[in-house]
Amino acid sequence: MDLVVRCERVPDHGETIVSTGWLTNPGGKGANQAVQAARLRAESVLVGRVGSDTFGRDVMNGLSASGVNVAGVTVDPILSTGVACILVERGGENRIVVVPGANGAVGAAELKTLDGLLQPGVVLLLQCEIPFAVVREAAHVAHLRGATVILDPSPWGSVTLTAGVFADVDYLMPNEGEARALAGTADLKEAAAVLLGLGARTVVVKRGEKGAFAVGAFESPEVPAFSVVSVDTTAAGDSFQGAFAASLDQGLDPDTALYRAMAAGALTVTRPGAQQSMPDEAEVTAFLEARLCRGDHPPKRQI
Repeated sequence: MDLVVRCERVPDHGETIVSTGWLTNPGGKGANQAVQAARLRAESVLVGRVGSDTFGRDVMNGLSASGVNVAGVTVDPILSTGVACILVERGGENRIVVVPGANGAVGAAELKTLDGLLQPGVVLLLQCEIPFAVVREAAHVAHLRGATVILDPSPWGSVTLTAGVFADVDYLMPNEGEARALAGTADLKEAAAVLLGLGARTVVVKRGEKGAFAVGAFESPEVPAFSVVSVDTTAAGDSFQGAFAASLDQGLDPDTALYRAMAAGALTVTRPGAQQSMPDEAEVTAFLEARLCRGDHPPKRQI
């Protein structure tokens, strides 16, 4: 559950400021990405864990209402539902602290559930808000089953870097800060090369209003962003990844999937909140058609 506090700016060390408003809304990287995929008409199944508290019930109800299959979500009788505390500044930028709760107990039971869902053609989205050892095992099993694996390495501090750590990952999708931190270099091209060297087949670095930097399965590394007025950047990366996964699931090539992901992310930042801000298929299609008519960086392939 996201606990969102709006403010003109984040406080300095030791400073107290007055909020301009607050709200709660269902979140979590995995849940957000599942919702976006479902809104783009992909069959979306979530495997994970929540608590038996009010937050857990609200999260599950919201997912079901968005068309996500939650049969693979375990209800933990002891641990609380995970919480994200989010500060959103006037310009839309955010800072997030995650309390894992039941997410930290995801393990063997969830891996068994996942194994029953995997087959060639399935797209698996993974995030690092659950134990990284479980993430690696899930990626490995999915790779063996012929599924496509997408990893959002966030929060990056939970990632254990070893040789070939991303060998089972088809698409590694860090944001700019995560890519540099994981690779240990400020140069974005060098960072992408390092991450490829750790086993990832393709790296897509999300750069917000600067677009994306993509190496591997794409025609061009520099992908510009669509120009929009940002209200709240919360879940923009999740929208991007959910849309990219849904597009691959529908048989679109990676370049086309990337443009659709850029459109979904752009629409998401124009609205407050996380899951409620994510666009559906009709909105993404209309947005792209309008931008293509204006000549706003048309793709090399038909969207």
